[in-house]
Amino acid sequence: IEKPDIDGFLVGGASLKPTFTEIITSCVPPVPLKKPKFVKIDSIEPAARGVNVYVKVMKEPEKVESSEDLYEVVIGDDTGIVKMSVRDERYKTCEVGKVMRVQNAHVAMIKGFIRLTVDKWAALKPSEEEVASVKESKDVSGVEYELAN
Repeated sequence: IEKPDIDGFLVGGASLKPTFTEIITSCVPPVPLKKPKFVKIDSIEPAARGVNVYVKVMKEPEKVESSEDLYEVVIGDDTGIVKMSVRDERYKTCEVGKVMRVQNAHVAMIKGFIRLTVDKWAALKPSEEEVASVKESKDVSGVEYELAN
């Protein structure tokens, strides 16, 4: 039995009809978004992914010598400080004393030291949250980690 192939995928052109997308979306309910859980700097660990923090910028962004578009910024909250790596023009939003919201960042281990990395999937925006004081005595990026078997 031979039938003509109308649209190359579904016989009868079902995928071309507007009701087709309505049928598909009604069968698969939308996934509700979760509220981000914000943590403190001292809870950041070497394998951390999806890190969300409210921080205060402590030092001006410094250009990393070995890279054209990478900058490092020291940020902190009331539990400690950490170095954050930022690419491209995003470093310009980091001004000393300004409170920032960092969402979906991840940790990169650079020569055994923690760097909180803001890549293209992470959000880095000014915030109205208050970070009253910063504990500069606890530097999370100052602790060297060693790979254990």
